[in-house]
Amino acid sequence: MHQNNQRQALIAKIHIAKNQLKLDEDTYRQMLQGLTGKASCRLMKIADLNKVLEAMKRRGFKAQHKQKRPEPAKYKAIYLAKITALLCQYKLPPSYADSMAKQAFGVDFVHWLSVDKLKKVIQMLAVYHQRQQQKR
Repeated sequence: MHQNNQRQALIAKIHIAKNQLKLDEDTYRQMLQGLTGKASCRLMKIADLNKVLEAMKRRGFKAQHKQKRPEPAKYKAIYLAKITALLCQYKLPPSYADSMAKQAFGVDFVHWLSVDKLKKVIQMLAVYHQRQQQKR
């Protein structure tokens, strides 16, 4: 099964390269036929597919790697824990963060916020703390 996945990945890269190099169907098929003796990727073995991909790289194809997405749930839990810690430190009820979320973002509960907005809530709590310190 591993080889089948590898074949599918190579075929997908070849089709991406075909589009990136703007090859029409006839030119593409002629290139496949000239390189491997086969007019379709489906008929090729992994070695043939690699040969085609290398030829496309020589023609100017550049593979673009997907960037790994951050793990929002992981970061969200960290930021929510930080907000809870700040609320405890400043002796504020948990509903205070919910009211901040409602007022600033129109969202009823702080745990419904995105990671970006949770960062802003942390900043707002820091500003609150600074203001309280200045009053004293």
